[in-house]
Amino acid sequence: MQNSKEQMGRSLASKWKHLFIYGLIFLGGRGLAYLFLYPLVFIYTMFPTVRNKSHAYIERCFSPTSTWSFFKHTYRLNLTFARTLVDRAALGILGTVSVSSTEKERSLCRDLLAEKKGLILLSAHVGCWQLAVNLMEFLPGKKHVLYYRNPHDNDKTVAEHGKRTAPFDFINPAGPLGGVVEMMSALQRGEVICGMGDRVFGEEKNAVSVQFLGGTVRVPYSFYRLAAATGAPIVIMFFPWLKRGKFASHTAKVLRVNDRGAGKENYVSFAQQFMDELAAFCIQYPYQFFNYFDLWSDVNATNH
Repeated sequence: MQNSKEQMGRSLASKWKHLFIYGLIFLGGRGLAYLFLYPLVFIYTMFPTVRNKSHAYIERCFSPTSTWSFFKHTYRLNLTFARTLVDRAALGILGTVSVSSTEKERSLCRDLLAEKKGLILLSAHVGCWQLAVNLMEFLPGKKHVLYYRNPHDNDKTVAEHGKRTAPFDFINPAGPLGGVVEMMSALQRGEVICGMGDRVFGEEKNAVSVQFLGGTVRVPYSFYRLAAATGAPIVIMFFPWLKRGKFASHTAKVLRVNDRGAGKENYVSFAQQFMDELAAFCIQYPYQFFNYFDLWSDVNATNH
């Protein structure tokens, strides 16, 4: 079955379980919350419905040869994801986090933005992307995040924890034309767009086919078409989780997309470059790929 809006962007835990973890962070910091993650994640991973969410990735990345091997890899993947969520909550509750990045990376983004054509920061559902979008103060001007916020999700954003305004605006990909009009306007004003290049939201027409981890997947092409139309550079950037309360920023590549017309097939090569960089990330950080559905299935090609 296809991924519905009811399923997308919605955490598994109930409201009270979230509040329990938030309370642990408030009382004992990340360390106390981390201790409780081990049994909690183990219990969740026991459920077949939970294991099935990452089954396709585990098979392709690790080729497990036994039930125990498959369970072990799935548990480690889920545990890493849970740690990133605790760190995100801790940023909002405690206001502390450590980022390993270089001035060269920050200067690169500022210099590209100074071209006055806008900037597209393209990442994926890996590592600490949910933390990173809250720590872009080094970039001047307004910032926008393309993100579908499920109204039934129980997880709080960083800004909601601190009861403050987020440092960016949300652009809803479920809105008219998938948010393309809003993104185009922002880039024309020289602003920053943050989006995910590994997941299609909407109709099949918004997707192109590329290779990823030995199979064919469908990914969005609109970012490359927008870059071509506006002249905005694309920075492919990932944010690996390193250890408790610390993550890194990694600039994989800068794309300059020349205008090749309206046909989506003209931008497949750029989408493939993005997915090649993502595959390299997964090889280096195999337990940090958090796209919890089968990207390689024709049925799950897009999220409706």
